[in-house]
Amino acid sequence: MRLLNGCFMLLCADVSAACAGAWAPDKGTGKIIISDIETVQRRENISNFKHTETYRSVLVEYGLSDSLGVAVKSARSRRNAPQYDVAAQDETAQLGLIIDTPALATGLLPPFTYRLLKAVLPFDTIQRQKRAAMTLGLHETKDEFWTAFALGDVISVGRFRVAQQAEYERINSAERDWRTWIYRFTLGYGAFDIGTEAQKFEDFNGTYAALSHNYYVQWKPSTYSWGLRLKQGTSRAALDATGVQKNDYSAIQIEFAF
Repeated sequence: MRLLNGCFMLLCADVSAACAGAWAPDKGTGKIIISDIETVQRRENISNFKHTETYRSVLVEYGLSDSLGVAVKSARSRRNAPQYDVAAQDETAQLGLIIDTPALATGLLPPFTYRLLKAVLPFDTIQRQKRAAMTLGLHETKDEFWTAFALGDVISVGRFRVAQQAEYERINSAERDWRTWIYRFTLGYGAFDIGTEAQKFEDFNGTYAALSHNYYVQWKPSTYSWGLRLKQGTSRAALDATGVQKNDYSAIQIEFAF
């Protein structure tokens, strides 16, 4: 049962952290992100127990000013496992302020790397954008807090770009202390991006911890107000003293700008 709860915690952390980012919404603009994730236990672990999970969420972000935005999220999960006579369901809600923090935008490259690239590469249009943002808010109740910080770093030459993003998120209360670390690396050209994402999740009030990795492809044309992202990945966590629990998951995210 503890492992089932841990797998669900990892799923929730993955979605909420993945939606936060270093780019705060511009003043008077916003976006809606609809996510649908399915996690399925790998066949080699079915002798222990078998479970599947689905997670659906809606996130709305809106820029209140040049440096401040608001984020509202609602999510529902469903878990099927032999321990439950019927599928277990959970609903969560989050509300937070997104704060643009340019003073903390240090970038994610080693010192002087960008200067060296500009000096060596035969491009006149090479550019760099460094961003940082912090999210402060509530998760579930007024006594449970949601905090996040993200760094973004993008180097572009014309329509080609290389991007990195690192994020840290914490859900904290007297009974709960969930922490998530994420790193993403992306290559993009025009409306298309392909990338890889690594994530660590740890329950500091318990014993559960997990690592996950996924690949994704994104299509987000500038001439349209919507985009699509597809993800495929795996997660690993301790099953018992000698084993490892492995899960496969897939996700689809649709984003609408307004």
